[in-house]
This record gives sequence, structure tokens and C-alpha cells, in this order.
Amino acid sequence: MDPAALEREKSLLPFGWGRFAKSLQKLPDLLDPEEDLLATCVGLNPTFEHRSITLAGGLRELTKSTNLLLAATDRRLLLIPTGAGGAPRDHSELPYDGMAVEKAGKRDLKVTWQEGSMLIKGMAKPMLPPFEQALERRLAR
Repeated sequence: MDPAALEREKSLLPFGWGRFAKSLQKLPDLLDPEEDLLATCVGLNPTFEHRSITLAGGLRELTKSTNLLLAATDRRLLLIPTGAGGAPRDHSELPYDGMAVEKAGKRDLKVTWQEGSMLIKGMAKPMLPPFEQALERRLAR
């Protein structure tokens, strides 16, 4: 992976979102040596549900995977859940076969594939347009 690509993605993090650089720094360990990073974006984890009404419960919720780092490479889409502090958790990946960007808004993105779909909300504004463009270009192949 090109170190300049990683620095480019870190520079797109909005003010106050620097904690997600921890997850970005894990990308070189997850990518194959010949794999190229196209773009990344951070948003709310679609599987996270806020249900607590107490302070203690809210603090316990913050230990879960509250956010999601999406990393588009030339081979696959990596999904890296993060905690509220930006630390990465176990990752998963989606192949590009049958994938499509169904909807893209100012701060949300809906991606569909053969087995399902996901709507990611609260995405970082500076990161979303380049991420969406890179994903669309890759899916057009």
C-alpha cells in the first residue's frame, strides 16, 4: 500500500475526527502488498443501536462498535468497525461482484450487493464524495 494514499485519507478526516486515524493506520496490515487503497470514509455503524437512557448505560454503549470505517481498494470493500475512540475492531470485507451504490446523499450512502444492503448514515462530509466516486469508478469496471 502506498503510504501517500494513507496520508491523503488522514488529511480528509474532519476536524475532531482524528481519532479514526487509529483505524486508518491498521489498513497496511489488512491489505495485500499489491493491493491499492482507492478511498476511505467514516460513518455510523448501521448495526449500532442506541437504547440506553442512563449515563452508565450510555457509557457502556460507547464500548461497542459505534462507527464504521469503509475502505475501498482495487479488489474489495473493507468494513472496519470502530469504538467511539476510533480504535479498530475485527474487520470484514465485501466483494465487488454484484455491488451497486443505490443512494448517495450529503452524509449517507446505501450500498447493495447480492446478499443484502446497508445504509451508512452520518458519514464524514469531506470523505464521502471522493469515496463515492472511487467506489463508483471501481464498480463500473
